[in-house]
Amino acid sequence: MATTTRSDQRTKEEYLQLHRWMCIAKALDDRMHILVKQGRAPFVGSSRGHEGIQVASTAALTAEDWLVPHYRGLANAIVRGLTMKEWMLAVFAKANDPLSAGRNIPGGCYSYRKLLIAPVSQVVASWIPKAAGIAYAAKLKGENAVTLCTFGDGATSQGEFHEGVNFAAVHKLPIVFVCENNSYAISVPIRLQMANPNVADRAAGYGIAGITVDGTDVPACFDVCLEAVARARRGEGPTLIDAKIWRINSHTSEDNQLKYRTQEELEEASRHDPIARYTEWLVERRRITPDAAAEVQAGCDRQASEAADWAEQQPDPLPEDALKNVFA
Repeated sequence: MATTTRSDQRTKEEYLQLHRWMCIAKALDDRMHILVKQGRAPFVGSSRGHEGIQVASTAALTAEDWLVPHYRGLANAIVRGLTMKEWMLAVFAKANDPLSAGRNIPGGCYSYRKLLIAPVSQVVASWIPKAAGIAYAAKLKGENAVTLCTFGDGATSQGEFHEGVNFAAVHKLPIVFVCENNSYAISVPIRLQMANPNVADRAAGYGIAGITVDGTDVPACFDVCLEAVARARRGEGPTLIDAKIWRINSHTSEDNQLKYRTQEELEEASRHDPIARYTEWLVERRRITPDAAAEVQAGCDRQASEAADWAEQQPDPLPEDALKNVFA
């Protein structure tokens, strides 16, 4: 990773903040897996391997912009301001869970209006037209907000992908679409999903910008996403970013990827860990030492454990509130 990018012009604090956000996401992900194995939590949809593009894309936004993430977007939410304790309240389905008031599985379906995180859904690709609608509303109202919409490669095989991207292209909306392309739709490899594995190539069919980027290269992702957000804010329309990444863990804690991925492939995936790669990039440029990087991760691990223990002791939702805020 010796190449120079525009990100080389950014401050040391910006570099290290990106690193810390990634470490927080890993710490929460690892702790959730432990909680599931202990029978203390029900489920985890891992974001391991996705942290680089998630942090880079969300860090390119401003406080006035909207985030419409998919259900694996833990690092996106962290960059927006979600705390460890808030996430763990959701994991344990506590009454004070700010994401869904204890009504949904961790990360599966939630929103956070204060942070401009629109509702997340487990219905694959259903949020893409909604994201286009949010961007359309911003344009109609003359606002300066950009919408970031993220999804996996499997979502691009759904009709909602076409509908949302086509609508955004026709109306030249201020939106950035990011495909976190880990080459698997649960257990279905990309070769069985599409004849052309380069999602960004589809952008030409909509008349919008399309960019392919190594999603494990954080500085490259940051540059690409900053430019895409800037284009959207200038009124130049959507960008479709195809971020090539490697999924490190199984699809969820209820999945066993050893049934459809070889041990050799899993070992290769572990060698493309964006956190390890970004840490190496920082060390090479003397913006952090290996010991300091390890301490950051260790500190995040401790805080994630403490947040879990704290959240587990918080009040449960009241039975009489079961139908509160539920529409029929």
